[in-house]
Amino acid sequence: MAPYILMIGIFLVVLDGLWVVDTYDSYYTYPKEAFIYLILGICLTIISYLIIQRKRKCVTQIKNKMIIEPGIGKDNRVFINKMWKLRVKIGNRMVGCSLVILAILAMFDVGVAISLLQPMMFLGMTGLSFLYIMKDEGKDIEEENIQPRSHKLRNLLRLIDYREHPFSLSLILFIIIVLTFLLSKQFGLMLSLETSGNPVYVMSLPVGTNILSGLVFACGFIYIIQHCDFFGIRQAEQGESKLLQIHFFEIIICGSTFLIWLMISIVALFTSY
Repeated sequence: MAPYILMIGIFLVVLDGLWVVDTYDSYYTYPKEAFIYLILGICLTIISYLIIQRKRKCVTQIKNKMIIEPGIGKDNRVFINKMWKLRVKIGNRMVGCSLVILAILAMFDVGVAISLLQPMMFLGMTGLSFLYIMKDEGKDIEEENIQPRSHKLRNLLRLIDYREHPFSLSLILFIIIVLTFLLSKQFGLMLSLETSGNPVYVMSLPVGTNILSGLVFACGFIYIIQHCDFFGIRQAEQGESKLLQIHFFEIIICGSTFLIWLMISIVALFTSY
């Protein structure tokens, strides 16, 4: 039950956050529900984390027994592996169908077609993250031994090891950005999002936030499958390679999004009064 509560919490945070970011220009002040859903999502995430941590302590006490007697029953990872092998073919078909649907909608209402671009991108990133994290790593995990000798560096890496906790840098930055949007309305600050015309930055803050949502789910998935069964997919140890690849994308996406958020926040503070 705990992994599903965790996913509900993350979904509430992300969906509420994306709605807040995408409707920034539509509200003078956000309704209270926007704050409630965000807080509820954060609380559910924390509660589910505490439940899983408690379960981990119990599992540790019978670890040897679990190794000798692994879980029985159907493992949906077999289906996930097949989907991953056909990801290019399936992805091309889904993109083609999406473009056809958007083109048909654009014939009647261009605004609706454009408004559906970001939700489709969000669903695509979430689905790809799910397949990538849940697929079987095979023998690659047995050959990995990527541990620095420095004790301080190991402690630092433990803080950003999303196999140990779901509170990723992506999730933290996402929440900070959403709170900035919510509170800026409350305090009368105006954020210059550069969503039209010639943008000052490489990408706009809403676009960066949408991309962050994919990383948030990837980190949540890697934590869940490390400790729990999930939708019929058996719990499995996650290797260092997946984690390092997530960190690689975090450096790019979180770094650029954070800098854009920082500059926009500074400009808002000095120009709104």
